This record gives sequence, structure tokens and C-alpha cells, in this order.
Amino acid sequence: MKTMNELISKYNRPGPRYTSYPPVPFWKNQPDEASWISHIKTIYSASNGVDLYVHIPYCESLCYYCGCSRVITRNHDVEGEYLALVIREWELYQERLGFTPAVNSLHFGGGTPTFLSPENLEKLIKTLLVNKIDNFVGSIEIDPRTCQADHLRVLKENNISRLSLGIQDFDPIVQKAIHRDQSPQMVEGLVDKIRENGFASLNFDLIYGLPKQTLETISKTFEIVNRMKPDLIAFYSYAHLPERIKNQRLISEGDLPSAEKKRELYEHGKKLLIENGYIDVGIDHFALPSSYLYKAKISHNLHRNFMGYVDKKSPILIGLGPTSISDSSLSFIQNMKDIKDYKDKILHNCLPIEKGHTHSNKDLVIQDIILDLMCKGEVSLTSPKDIPYWNEIQAELDSFAQDGVVERSNDQLSISELGIGFVRNVAMCFDFHLREQTNSTKFSQTI
Repeated sequence: MKTMNELISKYNRPGPRYTSYPPVPFWKNQPDEASWISHIKTIYSASNGVDLYVHIPYCESLCYYCGCSRVITRNHDVEGEYLALVIREWELYQERLGFTPAVNSLHFGGGTPTFLSPENLEKLIKTLLVNKIDNFVGSIEIDPRTCQADHLRVLKENNISRLSLGIQDFDPIVQKAIHRDQSPQMVEGLVDKIRENGFASLNFDLIYGLPKQTLETISKTFEIVNRMKPDLIAFYSYAHLPERIKNQRLISEGDLPSAEKKRELYEHGKKLLIENGYIDVGIDHFALPSSYLYKAKISHNLHRNFMGYVDKKSPILIGLGPTSISDSSLSFIQNMKDIKDYKDKILHNCLPIEKGHTHSNKDLVIQDIILDLMCKGEVSLTSPKDIPYWNEIQAELDSFAQDGVVERSNDQLSISELGIGFVRNVAMCFDFHLREQTNSTKFSQTI
């Protein structure tokens, strides 16, 4: 059996993150607007409703590591027009469908959702939640530097109960290298207010592989994190893609850890998390036993979508705002990325669809396999005749088994404890789009 360093050397290659299948670069057969609406109508049920994702693209400051779609501005006059566009997009959906969908969950991402004033945020929430199901769940990503007491009041009063803070790292040298200054004292003050308001869940987003990070800085960051004790932690790998993401060129590549050092940072952080009571529930995500994600994990109700891991998922996800991705279970679409293009479509009473994909039967088979690997760490391969490239996959699975990454018993495949960090690589061997790609697509490294 290979050592961890040997496994890292062997498997550290570019690969999709599989928040969807197929990954966006492999989309084809884009549905037109009529087909897209037809797919939603086919799958929709009032009992399951729809999940809503709302993209708020604005940020007051540029974070050098960020790969999200955002606009840097301190001009808050843009809020009013942007709200009107998002609300109009939701109205277009209601008009096309002929009814107001019940909302199962609402998630605000960005950019910086708390760029919006508390008044505008409340207006948007109330407009979107005219019809929601009884056990509705609301969540939001928060920049601690822009969150006001009135934001928390609005969120609490409107049932947005799950908060996620963008922390990334608490070390001041690392923060300077990524252009994101926020002191532990400021964050701790916000966490105290969140707890005083009785929100149901608190997540911290952290990143490993950032410039200037060391085992010592990671240790200090987790010491501070453990003092605040959020019930969830997302510990993401930094994906350095400067040829695609221009602002990442502001990061000196000489300050980035090697693949081996980056893996050490992850393993060290994971060790500290486990020592402090957190449990690995899936790729990048850790949870306290009291958290909803841990409970979903042990009850086999964990799901994965474009927003990561969730415990409660409708078959339909509708994304509002530029770049937002939607999922009908029969197809995907993504909105226009450029705000001007998005605006032009909305003002012409068209859904702002830029690209999309209609699922084939093969897509749906592989999607189920990859989701089981990502969410359950195991999958039953009972119908190999339905799996494209099965002979090639068998040979690759044998290699994974020899390396101790997977365990196989009859038609059951499971990820070993050693293999948890390589689950993306295992998923890749089932990805027939990846095998058939004609132009090499640049993905982040799997390790």
C-alpha cells in the first residue's frame, strides 16, 4: 500500500468538484426557455416546492483569492435597480409557470449578500417568500465586515436561520496576502450577537492552501475558531487558477504551499477539528454532533448541490441573479454572467439564460453514482451495463482498491478512511464526459 505522500503525488490532478453532474464545462443540448419551463412543470409538486438561490454580486473590497462572480463597488446606489431586476426575474418565472411556486428553501450567496441595506434585504426576502412551505429553511452568506445589527434583526424576523461567515483565515499575514483584513475580535463580537439572537446554525468558511499559510498559522486559526465553536465548518481547498481568474494574479505563486505542504495543512486542520469534537461529514465539510448536517449524515439524508451539502433539498433549484445556476432535475441552466446582459434580457421580459444542459439517461445514472459517493461514501453498482466505459472503470477501481482508497465487495463500492480525501478522483473515473472531452478543461487540483 502506498504512503500518503505517494497517493498525493499519484492523484493530485485537475478535476471537477462535482457540485453538479455533468460539470458546467461539459454541458450540451441547452434547453430553450419553453423547454426549461416545461421541465420545471413536469417535476414540480406543491409538497416539495422549489429551492431558491439568489446571487448578490456586489462587494466593497476585492479578495485576491476569490473565484466568485462579483462586482467591486462602494456605491450602494446600485441596490435599488438590482433588486428590481431580481424581483422581475422571479415574476417572469411566476408568469411562465402560471402559479407562484412554494419555496422550500432560500439561500443568499455572492458576492456579499450583506452589501444590501437591511431595508432592501428585507424587501427582497418578503417578495420571494409570499408562498413558502411549512418547514421552510433560510440561509445566507455573511461578510463579517459588512454585517450590521439590523441585518441580523431582519434575518431573524424573516426566518433566515442559518448563517455562514466568510472567515478564510485569522492570521494577519495571511489576511494581508489575500487582501481580507478582519480581526478575531470583530468576528467574535458578531458571533456573540448571532448567538444572542438565537439563530439555528452558524458555519465558518475556512480555506487551506492560501499564501503564507503554515502549520503554525493554521493551528492559531483553529484555536480561535474553537473558541467561537460554530456548529459547522467548511474547510475548502484554495483553487489557484490565475489564467482564468485575473485577481488571483495578485497572489505571488512563491507564497503558495506545494501540493505536499497543502495536504499537510489540510490533514493538520482536520486533526485539530476532530480533536475539538467536529466530525467529517463529506468533502470539505465538518460538523458538531448537534448540527443538522451531522444528523442528515447519519440518517442518510445528506444531499449535494451547487451550494455544497444540504439536509433538505427540493428536486428543483431556481437561481436568480447573474451567473446563478438552476436545476430542474431534467436539465440545468445558468444565467447571463454580465450584469448588463442580464439586465437587457430581464427588461425584454426574457429569462436571462446564457447556457444549459439537458440530461441524457446516461447523465442521470452517473449523477446518482457520484452523488452517492459524495454524500454517503458508498454506492451500489447493481447495473454495470448502464454505466458507460464499465470495463475501463473496473480497471481503475482495482487500482484504487490496491492503493487502499476504496473497498469493494460484490457490487458494493465504498470510500475507505484513507480515501476520503480522494473521493473526487474516484468520482472522476465514472465521468464519461471527462473521458470524452475533446479540449482539456482546466479544473482545480483534486488535492
